[in-house]
Amino acid sequence: MAFIFKKLTSRPQCSIICLGLLLLLAGNWILPLTDRDEARFSEASREMIQRGDYVVPWFNGEWRLYKPALIYWCQIASYRVLGANDFSARLPSALFTTATALLLVRWGRRVSSAKTGFLAGAMFLTGLHVIIIGRIATADLALIFFFTLAARSGWELTRPGTQRGTSLPEQQAETDDSSKLVRERKLSRIIWWLIFYVALALGFLAKGPEAFLPLAAMILGCSVRKDSFRLPVMETVAGLVVTGAIIAAWGIPALERTHGAFWAVGMNEQVYRRAVDVNNSHGVAGFLGFIVLFPFYFLTFFISFFPWSTRVPGAIRRWWRERKGDDPGWYLFTVAAIVFVVFSLVKTKLPHYTAPAFPVIALWFARQISSDAELPVWFMKRFAAMVVFALVLTLGLFTVARESFLTLNLWKATRAYVTPATKVGCFGYVEPSLVWTFRSVVTNTVVLGDESVAKDFLTNQPPFVLVLPTQDVASLPDTNGLWIEVRGLDMVRFKTRDLTAIVRTR
Repeated sequence: MAFIFKKLTSRPQCSIICLGLLLLLAGNWILPLTDRDEARFSEASREMIQRGDYVVPWFNGEWRLYKPALIYWCQIASYRVLGANDFSARLPSALFTTATALLLVRWGRRVSSAKTGFLAGAMFLTGLHVIIIGRIATADLALIFFFTLAARSGWELTRPGTQRGTSLPEQQAETDDSSKLVRERKLSRIIWWLIFYVALALGFLAKGPEAFLPLAAMILGCSVRKDSFRLPVMETVAGLVVTGAIIAAWGIPALERTHGAFWAVGMNEQVYRRAVDVNNSHGVAGFLGFIVLFPFYFLTFFISFFPWSTRVPGAIRRWWRERKGDDPGWYLFTVAAIVFVVFSLVKTKLPHYTAPAFPVIALWFARQISSDAELPVWFMKRFAAMVVFALVLTLGLFTVARESFLTLNLWKATRAYVTPATKVGCFGYVEPSLVWTFRSVVTNTVVLGDESVAKDFLTNQPPFVLVLPTQDVASLPDTNGLWIEVRGLDMVRFKTRDLTAIVRTR
């Protein structure tokens, strides 16, 4: 194990790229889009192409205003190359996750060593939560990448002196007679400044205002450790103007086309409402519920960052005694802490909300353990176990589970009867995956509704496909069509259901 560990750490960037692509691309062509948000994001990107509208996302013929546009643009680029399919919908997330791990390698090498960088990237990639969400077709991984890039560039930006991307004491810069070095230091600072504020903007365009939390960490650092961090006011104001301009380049046209609805839904409902109230039962209402769930993320962390999380509390205790002399560790710890505290204050709770903190936690923890004598054996046992787990899950269980999914079974049973002109109505089972699947062929929107209005759909002229729970078919009048029964697993409710598709082609 020590030999393999040495080989991996000797070429950390190559090791992490290969590991990331192996873990995150494996099986992405096997499992259909199952999560509701996966289907919504993926279909919205396809409808942007169909409409030629790259500003406002649409889903099933209606505005989808819950998230900004960046992830849709990334999926569109993937569709242009590979076509609109499950694999290409997930590809941007897999690439963003791998890029985040690679960013940790380079950052770890700057603040510690190549071994630390590899450890950080590998622990991030093989943490349980990232293995699960690191490939899904949503905006989370784009946010995590730009959040980490902002944290990385923010660290360099707040250094008293910077040369070629590395720290240089201020007093050395002041006494150095070489104008070339001074110019290089200034140029390096300008580059980091630009990267930071562009990363803030792109992080916002990926998911929203949580992308600005690295700036909060920098401000706190300058307030608490004035001798170790610098953040000039005018420089910050100018940077935020750049950030605002990038956001406005998309945001103003989006607000104009939706008559302000993008702000009302994206910021009011998705941000403010989730902060002050429980959304879709993801939390416990009332003040008592808020108090009870306040430690939610501090507990779920041990599952999300498994198997690396078990040693984190001990590392925190040891580091806390020496934190005054560790500026990089203090900065990383602060960024992670701000994320956990902010989302602990938010009433709506979902485990992936704190995922942007995981890269900096991985780097912080890697710095704490990189010098441990027993590290190679301890690390390699867990690393190998998580790699095997991920591959068995994606290449083994995904293959077996694929035949169980209800939407996929319905599609396979009805595909031969579906043409671009077919009208599709689904009642009583209204998952977004139905829209993603059927609209790969049909040009009409998919009608989704309650069982009680299913009979109204029968007034449509053929060709059409009507889908509803088998138990409700008896309530329909004579349909004079082909009946197709399917059974499968409803992943959202995680229970087996029976559906009947009534097909009329003429």
